[in-house]
Amino acid sequence: MRRLLALLLLLAAPARAQDAPPITVGVYAPRLVFTDSLARTKMAEQIAGALQSATGRPMRGRGFATGEEFFHQVAGGEVQFAVVDAQVLAERGDLDPLAQGLSGGQAAKPMVLVVRASLGAARIADLQGRELASVNAGGRDAQFLGNFLLQGQIDAGFFKQAREVRDAQSALSLVRLGKADGTFTYAGTEGDLPAAFTSRPVPLPVFVRTRDDVDPAVLAAVKGAIAGVRVEHPSLDGFGRYDGGAHGALRGALKAELARPGTAPVIASSGATLPPVPAFPEPIADVPVVLPAPALPLPAPPPDEF
Repeated sequence: MRRLLALLLLLAAPARAQDAPPITVGVYAPRLVFTDSLARTKMAEQIAGALQSATGRPMRGRGFATGEEFFHQVAGGEVQFAVVDAQVLAERGDLDPLAQGLSGGQAAKPMVLVVRASLGAARIADLQGRELASVNAGGRDAQFLGNFLLQGQIDAGFFKQAREVRDAQSALSLVRLGKADGTFTYAGTEGDLPAAFTSRPVPLPVFVRTRDDVDPAVLAAVKGAIAGVRVEHPSLDGFGRYDGGAHGALRGALKAELARPGTAPVIASSGATLPPVPAFPEPIADVPVVLPAPALPLPAPPPDEF
């Protein structure tokens, strides 16, 4: 009898798991290049399908083009896990990182400043006052550009900002159409656009838990399975262990103030003639030395009279 009961419970367990509402895995990574919204959703579905196979829990994927839409659905309990940009994770305190996105086994990848084709082999010094297309990834986008990508070496006003766009693909489109002079994108996604500058490595997106009320059994199963998930994207091919220390420079750059006007470096060509440095004043010779006068003796006080 006990064996029969155990068998019935075992057979019922998968059915209960399948009857549970599906768990949603979102993708909100505006700095990744997706050819269209369908490609973003395809990545989400690819990750959800792999996790469903590994955990036995029903899952579905959903791509998000804007942060407003993504966080609205997170607040409504409709998204339990997600892939988000490292900047998004650094700016918010309500996302729990579970795994680090990887590309070729590396957790970070440089970004390149690409320019429209008509600018040719431009250098960053040639782009002062030019319009950059800015990806709207969070509230500290200016710090991401000035403090992290350019490491505070160039004024915040060195470039002229073109209109903000919702993702990297939109920014690249503005450059190709000649409506912006340049933009930053992960190396390897620039296509035929020339690059004027390469940044230091930028942390890749992170797989996170978006809500505290996720079933502990589901959370444990997902954490154990995500490292084996593979995706097809030019900037992201899998996930590995999350190391918060690798994101320290980015967090610090986002918290810091922007470079102030007047701190921009002087960028000159190798053959440029710099103005002469003014000499220090010559010392004056034979300056008379005036010594203090000797102290005069003071007269003795008069005797006391009674």
